[in-house]
Amino acid sequence: GVVGLIFLVSSLFSNVISTLALPVVPILSVGFFHDKMDSLKIISMLLSIWGFVSYIFGGYVDSKSSSTKNASRED
Repeated sequence: GVVGLIFLVSSLFSNVISTLALPVVPILSVGFFHDKMDSLKIISMLLSIWGFVSYIFGGYVDSKSSSTKNASRED
């Protein structure tokens, strides 16, 4: 699936989807396979969520700063 995303869209989009799906897999394994939720899984899930949120926030800050620069140039 990842190779298809890279081929059809872009490698950046493929990495975003992979990062977003990373914390979902342990949750599904606990639900379907009755696996134990140990501290290592919790820490890895929190780190992956933190990385995804910081990626989204970085994109927001970049778009905000570029729109501010464009507005100041038009004046």
